[in-house]
Amino acid sequence: MGMNLDCINSEELDSLALAGSPAYVNQALRRLRRLLGKAVEWKVIAVAPAVKLMKEVGRELTIDPETEAKLLAVAKQPMKDLLIVIQDTGMRPEEVFRIRIEHIDWSQRLIFNPNGKTKAACRYVPISERMVDLLMVRCADKREGWLLPSRRAKGRHLTTVAKQFRDARRKAGLPGALVLYCARHTFGTAAYGATGNLAMVSVLQCGTSIRCWILCAKPSIREIESTSQTTSQ
Repeated sequence: MGMNLDCINSEELDSLALAGSPAYVNQALRRLRRLLGKAVEWKVIAVAPAVKLMKEVGRELTIDPETEAKLLAVAKQPMKDLLIVIQDTGMRPEEVFRIRIEHIDWSQRLIFNPNGKTKAACRYVPISERMVDLLMVRCADKREGWLLPSRRAKGRHLTTVAKQFRDARRKAGLPGALVLYCARHTFGTAAYGATGNLAMVSVLQCGTSIRCWILCAKPSIREIESTSQTTSQ
């Protein structure tokens, strides 16, 4: 934080230690890369050093039916419902947290998402058969308001289920590489496998860069465990 821009070099960047998961650390590194790039553009420094990103592996997994069953068997609410919604809509966790009841179109079985990380995030997503019951229970007789309200959160809606997910993952005996975001990848992989339409899946997942992880046939938890057992034998 206290260094002059012209003193930041590749050696300093290689020794930089940031806490958190690779995905979290890469957010900071991308911002740093952007800042250094602007410094070159504004002629504050002559050349920007290369910023190497960490390898992200946790979000490459998908959740197969067996893994889903294990999680749902031990999961507490609201994480249980959140997992189903993400897997069946492809929404980001933060998008599900901000679902409003008035944005649910029961007749068309669609949920309107008015905001997100990008312009493309403003979209309609489908409501699956198994989502109907859980949505009706959560909505009850309410016609408006947050689907997942929270008295503690500043925005008055749920903001995290991280602890519940970690507890469920531990009780289900699943590896730490499995994160909640894997449910979103599961939707994209399943949708592409069923339709073969990458453009349609991209629209449903708000134009995110999904080609790399859909077309590379990312492994499921069961496939990884099977491979590990074979190797050990």
